[in-house]
Amino acid sequence: MSGSIFGIAVTGLNAAKAALETTSHNIGNVNTQGYTRQTTTQKASDPLFEGYGFVGTGANLTGVNRIFDQFTEAQLRDVNAKVASLDAQTQSLQDLDNLMADSNAGLSSVIQGFFSSMQTLNAQPSSTAARQSVLSQAQALSGRFAAIGSRVEELRQGLSIQANSSVESINAYSTEIASINRQIATLQQGAGRLPNDLLDRRDALVQKLNGMVKTDVVVQDDGSYSIFVGQGQALVLGDQAGKMVLQRVNPDDPDAISIGISIPNVDGTIAIDPARMGGGKLEGIMGVLGTDVRRIQTDLGRMAVELSDAFNRQHSLGYDLTGQPAAGALFFSDLTAERAAVEVAGASPDKQAFYMRQALDKFAVVIADPSKIAASSALQGKNVADPVAGKPSIASIWQTANLHGSSTPALDTNPSLSQVLGQATPAVSSLNLHYDPAATGMQFSITAVPGLTISPITLSTAQSGVYEFTVQSGNDKVSIQFKPEGVSTSAQNITLSTKVPGTLAAQDNANMLEMSRLQTKPLVRPTPTASSNLVPPLSDKPTTNLQSFYGQMVSYVGNRSNVANIALTAQEASQQQVSLNREEISGVNLDEEAANLIRFQQAYQASSRVIQVAQDMFKNLLELR
Repeated sequence: MSGSIFGIAVTGLNAAKAALETTSHNIGNVNTQGYTRQTTTQKASDPLFEGYGFVGTGANLTGVNRIFDQFTEAQLRDVNAKVASLDAQTQSLQDLDNLMADSNAGLSSVIQGFFSSMQTLNAQPSSTAARQSVLSQAQALSGRFAAIGSRVEELRQGLSIQANSSVESINAYSTEIASINRQIATLQQGAGRLPNDLLDRRDALVQKLNGMVKTDVVVQDDGSYSIFVGQGQALVLGDQAGKMVLQRVNPDDPDAISIGISIPNVDGTIAIDPARMGGGKLEGIMGVLGTDVRRIQTDLGRMAVELSDAFNRQHSLGYDLTGQPAAGALFFSDLTAERAAVEVAGASPDKQAFYMRQALDKFAVVIADPSKIAASSALQGKNVADPVAGKPSIASIWQTANLHGSSTPALDTNPSLSQVLGQATPAVSSLNLHYDPAATGMQFSITAVPGLTISPITLSTAQSGVYEFTVQSGNDKVSIQFKPEGVSTSAQNITLSTKVPGTLAAQDNANMLEMSRLQTKPLVRPTPTASSNLVPPLSDKPTTNLQSFYGQMVSYVGNRSNVANIALTAQEASQQQVSLNREEISGVNLDEEAANLIRFQQAYQASSRVIQVAQDMFKNLLELR
């Protein structure tokens, strides 16, 4: 039969019919996402020898194949993973940028308001209304810290939820891919006899999977895919799927999430480094969580710690409205425990982030009574010869707090002058400031005290008309500043001592003036650029005041958002180009398919005509007598 005209015509009919069916299938799936155009392949049947030569026996169908380029598909997987990662980063960073840069919701305005209220109190140190304004502005400042901290924490938790959703999607995709692998391995019948639509479905799932996490695909001999993530961890092996898990197993930060994977036929869970994922939404989320959100929360916590510590240190050296010492009376929450936890040698970035979040949550105004604000200095200076009208007189004298930020013990403790004077041998309660109008150069000097180290008096480089010196005993050191008024033609002695509680405190604003100067003092050390540390070492010097540091935080987030957005735009252009390349290779062209329909229809009609001719020939033979 195969060597007859009828047989040859039937093979032609079958080939044309298969081609028409495949073309119709292409047209029907022109809008199917991930569909790959299919074509039939055929070859001539083996010929028969008829004595005079070999005669053809028709056509054999050899398969229905996808027009598919593995390299282009791999390119598309790679660019899809990068776009998904950058898109996740861009969205999260834009949310963070909108929060930090909002002038109505940021910290700069309330910091300015707080210190402005202190300037008002400096002009009216005994005013209850001015003191209440300082207290109200301080509460507004701590409230703004809490509001920003809460919103950043909401963003952190939202990203954690997105990460969990991404992990669930990854597991769903990997399970379905493993199931399709099983079907393909069962159904395939060799080259050209593959279940093409299942292959398309699997490739579409792999593309979706790459939207979540970058993968490497290896095609096995049975046609199944082995899929690897991270640093070669197997997510799919044939018909077996691994499982990604979201974990909270960090002892230094119980709230931090990490990614693990359970590999088929391997016990336990293997950790995956998000920085090694290579792309995908999950990488973008984990990158923002582990880098940007963590840095901003840590820096906000550091701001709260530095403001609290510096203000409490200076406040503790003053007297309140009733003339009582403020020693031990906190203005803001005591955050020294959180500071100590992050500054311990070897503290991990996770531990630093955790305790700075705790500090940010804990930061608040402790003082409740406006009269307890220690605006007055605890120190006084009196001319020995004439305590009332003697010149020069001490217009103002105060102690400047030792701010934290030094590994030198003498610079980090914050004793009062009376405590240091008590360590003299024997203990003293005052210092003698000597004025010599005939002296060359500095006219002021301090009489030496056994057991104490007293520095020479110098003019302040920061404040006009102000003199300063230090007194030290062992690891305890105090810095004293004073501003004299008037001159004398004769030498004078002035006694510097601590005020008697309850005397004239309300008329003095020296301590509040020093607290006001904290607005422009460099309190914050620069944020480390290395990922191995979020809190700078004590060896780094404070270089930035609070408002400038917050401005640097805003600039950091804005720059990160801009860089991610530029990179996303570039990758989206690459994605579009690769998608067009794939469409040119594997997409369905309706014009081409319409032409194929006509061509295969004509082939079918021609084969039918061959059968008709064969029938006529057979009929003519039967009619011969």
